[in-house]
Amino acid sequence: MNSTKLSIWELLADKLTRQPELLAVARANCARWLSEGHSAPQRLREWDDLLATAEQSETGRQRLREVLAGANEADARLREFHPFAGILTREERRQTRELCGYRH
Repeated sequence: MNSTKLSIWELLADKLTRQPELLAVARANCARWLSEGHSAPQRLREWDDLLATAEQSETGRQRLREVLAGANEADARLREFHPFAGILTREERRQTRELCGYRH
């Protein structure tokens, strides 16, 4: 394994920083999954609030980067279920240190 590769969370943080319009993709995932009666509505609402704040301010974007960096247990718990499907390309995911447990 190449230790110089980015983690999936670092790659997401970088891509969302460069392309903040992609926050809308994650928010749409939250909305769709909530409307479908997903089994983790509280986490989806937490993510949606975090993403909405990130869309509105640099402070919100910084908080999102902190969550993605995994500064504490609460952030790690939130990352266990995330709405970032469709943000990274297959090639980007392939280049990270960890692979998702499922195939897209």
